[in-house]
Amino acid sequence: MKKISVLFLFILTSSLVFNSCSSSEEKFDDNIDGTLHVDFDGKTFVSTSVQAIVSDKYISITGLRAPNGDFIQITLPTNKVGTYTWKNLTNVSDVLVLGYTPAAAKNSFICVPNENIDASLKYTDTGSLTISSIDNATKKISGTFQFTGIDFTGNNGKGEVKTFTNGVFTNIPFTADVATPISNTFSAKLDGVAFVPTSVFAILQSGKISISVRRGSVETIGLSIPSTVKTGTYAVEDLGTDYTFLYNKDLTGNGVFSGAGSLTITSHDTTKKIVKGTFTSKYTSFMISEVHNLSEGAFTVSY
Repeated sequence: MKKISVLFLFILTSSLVFNSCSSSEEKFDDNIDGTLHVDFDGKTFVSTSVQAIVSDKYISITGLRAPNGDFIQITLPTNKVGTYTWKNLTNVSDVLVLGYTPAAAKNSFICVPNENIDASLKYTDTGSLTISSIDNATKKISGTFQFTGIDFTGNNGKGEVKTFTNGVFTNIPFTADVATPISNTFSAKLDGVAFVPTSVFAILQSGKISISVRRGSVETIGLSIPSTVKTGTYAVEDLGTDYTFLYNKDLTGNGVFSGAGSLTITSHDTTKKIVKGTFTSKYTSFMISEVHNLSEGAFTVSY
């Protein structure tokens, strides 16, 4: 169960990073280039916006469906064409993310290895991701996927399973990174050393303001706060529901940490959609005893 919690946090952190610009993406119709679609619950999910990043270390694809606000998240710890499953990842600590997050949901339906599932949950891993082409000249990526996802909190805590089939993404434009809005600022010390960000993003989605601060290609500090938040100081619990602190160190299964601490909102302009605040956090892991401390955190972001 610890591994599963880490995977869910990874999906949430990934969505903060890679879903940040979805509101400005081009809208697409079904069955043409630039879409992501997949079948589940007797219907077809068709993205209204898609964002893809192909870096030197990973691939990430987010397909958002508006106005629902639900999305598909795919993350692969390599940038090569090929077919990938949990069984053929070369590094046992690598994380394959195939997940679906319903609108306004606290948890996702995620693909996990069979060995991490209790037999009573009647779950069978069907996860498979094929990267069929990466065209570096036109900057477009295509592939197929399928998976069985499980939400461990569903069905009154007994677990809920969904099967996703016929997943396709065709000629999705990709970038090596995403530009930061110039109005966004962030500063903090992580383990006593200044955390100098590469990018700072925020997005309003499903009643939450999600803030993602990245250093380098992967390392990320994430915050999630209610869209109705007012000025004041708030205690943030580990794996809290209304307020969430996350730290994603790397792309391994041991690289995701959840935080607890204090958040102070110094101003929130809901008309201009600008929020400012300060925070401190202690990040811990379900998998290892490693601890990270953040101090002097301060941010100003538009969302």
